Amino acid sequence: MSHLVGLRVVRGPDWKWAEQDGGEGFVGTVVEAGRHGSPTSPNKTVVVQWDGGNRTNYRTGYADSYDLYVFDNATIGIVFNQRKCNSCLSRAFAGYCWTCTTCEDYDLCTKCYMSDKHDLSHSFTRLMFPDDVGERVASREGSVKHTAKGIFVGAVVRRGPDWDWENQDGGEEGSTATGTVTSVRGWENESNLSVACVKWMRTQQTNVYRVGHKGKVDLKCVQEGIYGDYYPRHLPILGKDYPLQKVTPPPPLANNPNSHQPQNSPQLQKAICQFKPGDSVRVNLEIEILKALQEGHGGWNPKMEQVIGMIGVVHRVTEKNDVRVSYEDIRQQWTFHPAALQRVEIYGAGQLVRISEDRELVKQLQVGHGGWNDAMVQTLGEVGKVV
Repeated sequence: MSHLVGLRVVRGPDWKWAEQDGGEGFVGTVVEAGRHGSPTSPNKTVVVQWDGGNRTNYRTGYADSYDLYVFDNATIGIVFNQRKCNSCLSRAFAGYCWTCTTCEDYDLCTKCYMSDKHDLSHSFTRLMFPDDVGERVASREGSVKHTAKGIFVGAVVRRGPDWDWENQDGGEEGSTATGTVTSVRGWENESNLSVACVKWMRTQQTNVYRVGHKGKVDLKCVQEGIYGDYYPRHLPILGKDYPLQKVTPPPPLANNPNSHQPQNSPQLQKAICQFKPGDSVRVNLEIEILKALQEGHGGWNPKMEQVIGMIGVVHRVTEKNDVRVSYEDIRQQWTFHPAALQRVEIYGAGQLVRISEDRELVKQLQVGHGGWNDAMVQTLGEVGKVV
């Protein structure tokens, strides 16, 4: 499956197709990527299933035209595991990462960026993937905004093009029974914001349906839900900024003569190694994968096996961008490839934290960790202090 299938998109800079998308701000899903020789979707085009029901081809470089912006790539599983949003305090957030070019080490998730968190006069660098060197965008101050609409919370929906769930909606074949979207969330650990929970009017039952997960769309929007505002010109253009083919980044130490940025640029260094002395980290890889990563990056020692899953502290980052980790409990230090490490958040008394707004996710996470109580619903989305 193409890495484009499942992307959520909105109309882009060369749009000339009137209201095929349902209108400015309506969101759709890439369900097919163009390829050479295809009779339905030629190279440099994609097929989009709009939340309102229309489905057709759009240009992503064909005839040097670009019809789409990529609204969100969380639906294909992009996660910034080593970053934390400085506004909502979310860790390992999905979708794009926005890094302030004025303030040191200040990141925002897309929801906070589009919600005008932080100084609007500051420009940001947009990172599409964890290994992306990023692209600077204009400040949000004075930039054009639109409202995203479609299959979001509050939308009224019915069966869509990929419906495969018999009569869960309470109707027979060809049913136009409707339901209301109560939440939009991820599908286990595979993707994010890619499925919708729908409560059907006839049955009063709630079920989960695909809205971008693996390029499938089970629903059609009868009355749109509102997601929030977004800055269209800050989004990547599909086929131009957002690549049609997967890009494998050069090795961190390679002297890449084709690079348009110097090897010591702050953005490139941040992309290569996101760790700094004092960070708490952990290795969560299988031994064979770790062995392969270690080749040329400190090497492999059988004693390293005992620190897998153990929390250590970054002692220093070497000139080669490898990470030296100290394990005080066993009085040992090892050097790791940065891709082998995962930053670990350790909470301390007095630290401010924000509770997720996703009720179902919190309920699942609470199993075996204090349990769930309906009174907890009032804390969702709220900021509290660790005691």
